[in-house]
Amino acid sequence: MLEQSLAGNEDYRRRVQQEAAYLSSKGWYHTIELPGGEIIQGLHPVETLREKLNAFPIPADLRGKTVLDIGAWTGWYSFELERRGARVTAMDCVAPEEFFQARRLLNSRVEHLTLDVDELDPHTAGTFDYVLFFGVLYHLRHPLLALEKVCSVTREAAFVESYVIDGANPAAEDSGVPNLLEFYETDELGGQLDNWFGPNTKCLLALCRSAGFARVRLEKMVAGRACVSCWRRWDPPPEQPSEPAPTIQTAVNNRTHKPQFHHGKDEYVCCYFRASRSGLTKEQVFAEVDGYGVPALFLKDFGGGGYQLNSRCPPWLEPGLHEFRLRTIDSHYSEPVHIEKR
Repeated sequence: MLEQSLAGNEDYRRRVQQEAAYLSSKGWYHTIELPGGEIIQGLHPVETLREKLNAFPIPADLRGKTVLDIGAWTGWYSFELERRGARVTAMDCVAPEEFFQARRLLNSRVEHLTLDVDELDPHTAGTFDYVLFFGVLYHLRHPLLALEKVCSVTREAAFVESYVIDGANPAAEDSGVPNLLEFYETDELGGQLDNWFGPNTKCLLALCRSAGFARVRLEKMVAGRACVSCWRRWDPPPEQPSEPAPTIQTAVNNRTHKPQFHHGKDEYVCCYFRASRSGLTKEQVFAEVDGYGVPALFLKDFGGGGYQLNSRCPPWLEPGLHEFRLRTIDSHYSEPVHIEKR
């Protein structure tokens, strides 16, 4: 697997440096089509941009929806989703001049937020129905924390596009290939100082799940890069369940065995429940907090219908009471119990 990585590849390094030289000469990153038919040529042609966007199940009609485009740069994706009807915020760590030129020429209302991903949370940015996270992850020193922050501002789904070290030949999730994450201390990847990590595709999917997304799916590989959809909620329960809903006995902090959780601590919900079916696996139990799915990390079957499920307490919960509930693959949700964030 590792020999497929582009780290140390001189051809790749040369190409990245040529692109950097083009951009430093005030070239545009995205090609922009103007209403009168004029085209401002950028490093990436519209066909390439559209192919990437179309790899994701983003609705064609986004009226009434909000979108955050992280790493927006020139803003082609922002302007395209605005054209579909969304209210869009473009976010980047800088405020590129060409974004504001394009916004003026397109008579756009896309808002711009100059913010590092490290600063991102619901208080600084708000929350959004959909979040785009294209070409950013491998530039960040703390990729799992970054994905947690993306999850914290997502209400429906985030769409993640990233460099992966096995882009030419990604392994299937059930292949037995381990999750791998390369670390680049300096400029090993493409000669760029801000390329820090390169996951393989399996690792990227695992990172997205570990960040708190309920459902994660590899949509497509585009130009050797992975396109991943990350949904906040589980699929709906069956309309006619074949089993009764589980009964939660208690849901507590794994450290203190009390239902209180604390800001800034890495804590886990330990839930004891009863179900009518024996032999459940963690893939057959769906827990949620305040309606958002939380992936199961561990499930123990005590026999006789008794179970223990462990999941991470979402770190972005506001102080106060929150509802925790769960269901099995063939049941409706249990009655909720409360956990408290302090």
